[in-house]
Amino acid sequence: MSILIFGRASRISATACALLSAFILTAPTRISAQTTRAETAASYIERSRAWMARGELMRAISDLDLAIASDPNSPAAWFNRGMMHTLNHNTEAALSDFDRALQLNERYVEAYLYRAELRRTRRDFDGAISDNTRAIALNPASVTAWRNRGIARRDQGQPELALDDFNHALRLDPQAAVIYHHRAATLCLLGRFDEALADFDTVIRLTPQVAEAWNNRGVARHQRGDVTGAISDYDEAIILKPQLARAWLNRGIARLEQQQPVAAETDFAECLRLDPKLQPVIAQLRRENKSATVKSPWLNESNRKA
Repeated sequence: MSILIFGRASRISATACALLSAFILTAPTRISAQTTRAETAASYIERSRAWMARGELMRAISDLDLAIASDPNSPAAWFNRGMMHTLNHNTEAALSDFDRALQLNERYVEAYLYRAELRRTRRDFDGAISDNTRAIALNPASVTAWRNRGIARRDQGQPELALDDFNHALRLDPQAAVIYHHRAATLCLLGRFDEALADFDTVIRLTPQVAEAWNNRGVARHQRGDVTGAISDYDEAIILKPQLARAWLNRGIARLEQQQPVAAETDFAECLRLDPKLQPVIAQLRRENKSATVKSPWLNESNRKA
């Protein structure tokens, strides 16, 4: 799961890397000379960020262990370690750390946001909605909180409430392509394809290089009955991202509808090569030799980086 990383930027220049290397070599002596536990913990937190910038995730976690040992009452130490555990795909440890950070500071907006996303991925939609609602109460201008609550509500089966949240997020940030994308997918679920197409048009205008946007607009066109337009969008998605299995699948379905079984079979074969888990879907299509309803595929978590 790609999650927004709060705090310092994770990319640094070559010069900065050299300076960080020098700092890291001398850091233990400097840290041991700190006069307060809070200052010691802060030093370890800073060094952990340097490790993360260099891709040394386990060393970053080790330094955050030391930060917590130095100052167990530091919400930042617990939060940062939770963030590292999230990046390391250790969900249980991350949730535990975010819980502790929030026990120490119940107004820690970033901790609510991170915990909400982990809860959503575990299908704890009530928990995710609750955390995002708390984040909104603390910071009503948080586009991330409004967007992520909308996603959780949609995933929970509340598309109308999700639209309310996406609309609010877009009022805060009218250029956020990822939110238009989420809103368009939600409109597709509601059968409001004309509105969904308008949003997908906006996504493509803002981010024309995103293959999934073309694929998903193709799905909306397909569901409206514009099979030729859908195939054109699937073609563009495949050009931009040949490894996008869903685009091959969707184009194959469209080609079946256009009575092109040989071309459809070529697309299905490539789809299976890319994603064998779609074999049951394709097996059914082959048996029936007709179109099936395909839900709009999503950009996975990569969408949330925008």
